[in-house]
Formats: sequence, C-alpha cells, structure tokens
Amino acid sequence: MIRDRGNIKWTAMMLPEHVQRLRSWQQEMQQIAKPVFDEWTLQALEEELMQAYYSQKEVMLEVWYKQTSIQYRGVITKLKSEEKKLCLYDAEQLVNNWIEVEVILHIKVLA
Repeated sequence: MIRDRGNIKWTAMMLPEHVQRLRSWQQEMQQIAKPVFDEWTLQALEEELMQAYYSQKEVMLEVWYKQTSIQYRGVITKLKSEEKKLCLYDAEQLVNNWIEVEVILHIKVLA
C-alpha cells in the first residue's frame, strides 16, 4: 500500500500564499450551512428532547456552531422554554453547557 503524505511533501516547494490559500480552502470545504427544518422534523426533535429530559438519560447532541457542527454529551437538567435554551450537564468534565434549541441538528438518546 502506498502511503502518500498528500500536500505535506509539496509545501516546501510552494509559496506561503499558496499554502495559506490551500488551508483556507480546506476550512471552507468543511463548512456547512445551517439547515432549515420542516414542521415534522422539529416535532420529532422536540419529542426526543422531552423524552430525554423526563427520563434523565444521557444524550448526544449535534449542534450547529459557526458553520460547523459540534457534539455535546450529557444529561439534560433544565429547560427554559421562554428563552428556548436547555442545560446539558457533562459528567466527565463536570460542566453545565447552555445550548439554544434552535441550533440543535440531531439528538441521540444513549442507553
């Protein structure tokens, strides 16, 4: 199997401007647009969210943040419906993360 290093072996022969442009291009390729959900998808997300909150099970949340997605893991401890936020307690890092409901892309309830 050929183990190619990709752009790494060619950067010594490239101008710094080219290297910078390649890095920015790779970052642009990883960006995603904020999806617009229909009513059915929002209803399904809400049901999963409420089920996880009342059962106090650990969840994995995929959240849209600055044109990328971030994953959070923890237990939903508080819901603020007027502010449209939830508090996710991460037991590993011992920290509460306040997450806006509008930026949640996916919810997965863990066993």
